Amino acid sequence: MLHLSNKRTMKSISIFIFLLFSITAFSQQGRNFSMWYHNNYQHNPAAVGTNDHNLKAFVNFRYQYFTVSKKPFQTLSASMETKLAESKRSKNHLGLGASIINDMSGDGTYMVNDVNIPVAYHIYFDDYSSISLGVAPGIYQRSILRGNYTWESQWNGYEFNQGADPINLAGANAIRFDIGAGLMYKYESSATNKYYGGFSVRHISQPNIGFIGQDKLKMRFIGQFGMKHRFKLSNFGISPNVLAVFQGPNHDIVYGSNFDFYFRDASTRTIFVTPTHFSVGIYHRYGEGIILNFQYYFQGINIALAYDTNINSMIRTSKSVGAFELAFSYDIIFNKRGKFIY
Repeated sequence: MLHLSNKRTMKSISIFIFLLFSITAFSQQGRNFSMWYHNNYQHNPAAVGTNDHNLKAFVNFRYQYFTVSKKPFQTLSASMETKLAESKRSKNHLGLGASIINDMSGDGTYMVNDVNIPVAYHIYFDDYSSISLGVAPGIYQRSILRGNYTWESQWNGYEFNQGADPINLAGANAIRFDIGAGLMYKYESSATNKYYGGFSVRHISQPNIGFIGQDKLKMRFIGQFGMKHRFKLSNFGISPNVLAVFQGPNHDIVYGSNFDFYFRDASTRTIFVTPTHFSVGIYHRYGEGIILNFQYYFQGINIALAYDTNINSMIRTSKSVGAFELAFSYDIIFNKRGKFIY
């Protein structure tokens, strides 16, 4: 890991801000991720700055419920993270990120925006293991286009009067301050041998997001575990991951593994500083669905595609047609002159 000078730190911040504004211009995203492990700090702020290199950009598009609604849910997430203030005498450093989750659903264009700025500090016990503490202040906002709905109070005995104000929704918009915090442990002896585990709490302030009266957002408790392991003298590896989310009476538990096939090893003498490999994975969303994914990693770039099919009580309506998800990430490293290697 490289020590960043003041000049390089300013350059990293400048690039971070530029890319952040570039990607947040078109951000929307679904609430249930199929490939959450590519972007852990959207769940846990302690994960920000655990990327392999100096700067990482991530974009994720999800399209779902084709057969349930006339207007399928179109969703996207986008985020950035960078490393700052690395210690000269140790690998300790600060992680800074920015994340937006925007979920648009239904004919009424019900929209949720979850924007936060995660900050974490990473303390290393040795060259391989570290513990991270993170906090994520942000904004939680939701809205509806009430004109897209038909309300009982608009019925005048003959027809629905769409011009009548159905109920006092005061603009049908709610925006509140929100905050989350988390803890994460990581062990990494190489790019193909790493482990992590974390716990976080979202919506600690339990903001009131009701359009009318009180509707407090319940705290969200999240546990994560994952690993990447390449077997010795082999071009094969495994990458299992587990996510457990609990919020009020609701829960979301996903577990499974990717199976990795390596084509090119990493090298410190060429531009191939990360291994090139193809990966296929299968996951189970407990009691809800099956997820298949295909991924390709090369030169710090990851392109991933997933299909999430449901196996719950919605199967008659959805006809097992679930969600498609496309993810792209770019992990960037600087050389000694502060230029991009990739």
